[in-house]
Amino acid sequence: MMSTHAADPVIPLPSAPGDDGVPGERQTRWFWIAFVLTWLATGIAQGVAGVAVPQLLKEWDPDQATGNLSIVLTAGGAAILVTTPIFGRLSDRSLSRLGIRRPWIAAGVLIAAIGYLLQAFAPSLLVLGAGVVLVLIGWGAVSMTIHTLFADQIRRRIRAIMSAVTGAASTIGIFGGVALAGAVAGTGQVGMFLIPGGIAVVLALTLFFALRDLHRTVPAPPLDWRGVLETFWLSPRRYPDFAWAWICRFFMTASIVSVTSYLYLTISSRFGIDDPARIAGIQTQATAAFTIMNLVLAFVFGVISDRTGRRKPTVVIGALTSAVGLVVAVAVGDITFFLIGIGIVGAGQGAYIAADVALMTECLPSTEDAGKDLGIVALAYLLPGILVPVFAFFVTRIGSPTGENFVALYAGAVVMALFAAFAVTRVKAVR
Repeated sequence: MMSTHAADPVIPLPSAPGDDGVPGERQTRWFWIAFVLTWLATGIAQGVAGVAVPQLLKEWDPDQATGNLSIVLTAGGAAILVTTPIFGRLSDRSLSRLGIRRPWIAAGVLIAAIGYLLQAFAPSLLVLGAGVVLVLIGWGAVSMTIHTLFADQIRRRIRAIMSAVTGAASTIGIFGGVALAGAVAGTGQVGMFLIPGGIAVVLALTLFFALRDLHRTVPAPPLDWRGVLETFWLSPRRYPDFAWAWICRFFMTASIVSVTSYLYLTISSRFGIDDPARIAGIQTQATAAFTIMNLVLAFVFGVISDRTGRRKPTVVIGALTSAVGLVVAVAVGDITFFLIGIGIVGAGQGAYIAADVALMTECLPSTEDAGKDLGIVALAYLLPGILVPVFAFFVTRIGSPTGENFVALYAGAVVMALFAAFAVTRVKAVR
């Protein structure tokens, strides 16, 4: 059974808890709009990173672009791997008058804004890498917050459809970020980062003003070293369902990161294109195909999942469909088949996100430590940011000294999706 803040005198509520055991008070309609806009902002941030960073690296040194991108992404992934769970733990313990979640929205967008400034004026790989690290840390804080709000504010009976809505917003944001970064590429390095990055930051700030947050008025017990270490750990033996759900998300995320992080360079290498505008155009088409299929399947399976109360079949269908799409994308060296394959991957991801967040929140040990536990959930989303670039650095060099064997990378992504489908079948407490 999941405990709630309603039974926890440490965090008194301004009003009676909502139904389905949700501790937060009733939100205004502006919260729901801002909540979706913030997910849209995280997508825009991903889209910008997927175009602007690899394009700049390719301009600086085409032969080392793949390796340099892997280095930059690994550094950023390592940073958010450490910081995001800590943000979640501190969020649960916050005594701020602003609430327990809102300060982390403000801090996250500020850090991301500084990162965009560094990227915009970066004269070298080192400075660009520092900017990437700050941007990822900032959005890691925001991501932790919006995931935690599923436990704080979203009733269980609508979590799947809200997961579909927010996942769709994120997907639309990715498409918008890709299209916008490509459209402003002609303005140079400064505009390529600051224009779409600034839009994402402003959108995320709306949630800071709209959220009626939970407040802690009594200090939490002091943390010892064991408590600090537990920020990054939940026993898989004690909480096996949580562990299997975490593994599923890890492999599914790793699979899609393998595609999105290297999509720009994949298009350039696989189809022999060097013109940045043409590469960005094909990437926009691929992202559009992904987005349309993602949206359709997310809403269809979101409704099905909520009405049936079944999460696992949706996740399995999503993972297997994504694997099929990856095979199609690289089976034939043709742009049309590539776009079709990416569209199928989008369909699989849409089905997956329709139940992903609902599945994870329903496997949480309790909502009392929702920030900390969802910080651990975030690790399944963040770890691929470290491990996939390392994996890609080596696997793309199989038979290619300059790191252009993207077929091998996609084959690895297929295996990851299949592992995700298997892992979710091991979850027992959620149907």
